[in-house]
Formats: sequence, C-alpha cells, structure tokens
Amino acid sequence: MKSIVKRDKDLTARQKSILFAVVKEYCDHNHTLGSVELKQKYNFDFSSATIRNELVRLRDKEYLYQPFTNSSSKPTEKAFKMFINQLIVGLQVTSRQQVELKQQLQEMEQKQANLSKEISRLLALTSGGVGFSVNDQSETYSGARNLLEAPSEGRVVDILDFLDNLDSHKKYLLTSDEVKKQLVDGAGENAHKFQTIIGGEHPIIPLGKGYAMVSTEVYLENGEKSVVGVISPIHLLAKKENLAMIENLSEILGKNSEE
Repeated sequence: MKSIVKRDKDLTARQKSILFAVVKEYCDHNHTLGSVELKQKYNFDFSSATIRNELVRLRDKEYLYQPFTNSSSKPTEKAFKMFINQLIVGLQVTSRQQVELKQQLQEMEQKQANLSKEISRLLALTSGGVGFSVNDQSETYSGARNLLEAPSEGRVVDILDFLDNLDSHKKYLLTSDEVKKQLVDGAGENAHKFQTIIGGEHPIIPLGKGYAMVSTEVYLENGEKSVVGVISPIHLLAKKENLAMIENLSEILGKNSEE
C-alpha cells in the first residue's frame, strides 16, 4: 500500500503547508482566505505573492479549484482526503477523553438503552452529521436533519437515499476484507482502525459528491461485531474532534479492548 509520502510526492512541504491552511480554514469557518490573509493568519515565512503562485500550482494539481473567476480557492475532495488521512495518522486521544466517553457508554447500558441507537445519536450530536451503526441483524442512524442545516457541494437527496438503503450496504461495511481495501494511506498506528470513504470517488458506497464517511469496527451489547461511524459534509468530517470520537470508540469497544 502506498504511503502518504509516496502519494503526495508531487507536493512540496511548502505546498502542503499552504494546502492544509486552506483546508483547515474551510473546515473551521466554511470559507477560504486569499494569499494576504493566509500569510497574516498562519505566519508563513514567505510572501503573499509566493502563496498566490503556489495556490495556482495546487489548482493545477487538482487539490484546489475556483468556483468562479477571481474567487478564493476551495479544497477539492482530493485535498480533503489527504487532510483527513494526515489527521488520522497523527491522531492522539487523551485518557481523559476515553474515561469520559466510557462513562457515557456505561450510563447508556445502565438505562438499558439500545446501545447502537444511542451511539448513533451521540455521534450525530458530536459531529453535526449523521451517526450510524450497523450489524448483521439491524442498522440504525441518527442526525439526518443535520444534513439539511450543513452546507455542502453535494446533494442532500443522495445521502438521504443512501441512508434509506443502508441495509443493502451493510454487508460491504461489515466485511473485514473489504474494509482493509479502503484503509487510509499511511503507516501511522491509527491507520488500521478506520475506514474512510470520500463520496465522489467510491464505486460501491454511493455517498455522493461533497460527503464522506469515517467508520470503525466495535463490539456492542452481546459482543457481536458492529460498524459505527459518521457521514457528513467533508469539511465537518475533517475536524480532529470528530475523528477523535471515532478513535475513542475504537479504543473502548474494539476487539482488543480491555473489559
């Protein structure tokens, strides 16, 4: 499997720094900045003219695009995938986060709640997207209304159609061999825990352009394997706190977690 370094060898360190700044700004504020604002906000040690030239090169390499003439450059799905993969490889979650989440999960169990449904709701509330859980017997999701409130370049109807037919896709999601084919590119210790799908590029999971999914295998209730995750506009999914929630669930409810 190719590593991030190999996949992105066409980008210089400076281009990656500028690209990640553009993506982060879009994720945090749903807008992009011009070269002068990027230099000022991110304290780059090169000129705004250099940034402007590099933005042109990043557009040529299809990491950025301009919606219309003279507009600021926006990230493409290719850029978001690279950004998400980089976050996953370097992701570190604190023991405090895990303790807090474990307490929440224990409270759900004590209330005799359906843990799959409650985890879906928790993921939806945390991420601002759709949280879902699937296993051999059932499938559940929560937060579809979030999609109507979150801006995206894709069509909400595509995601709603996917969710309505979630049962027909769960076999793929639950098959380990298939999951392995979609692992993030990178050698980081977290890479094996996640399945990442970018909507506009996947031949089997039809999320639709502008949307993405991150999921992980867990073992709920009677020990049966489930896959839980988040589906949302890419700019929401590319936030570290959303990936950290999936990582925490993997650590607490994963196959090798301690009871």
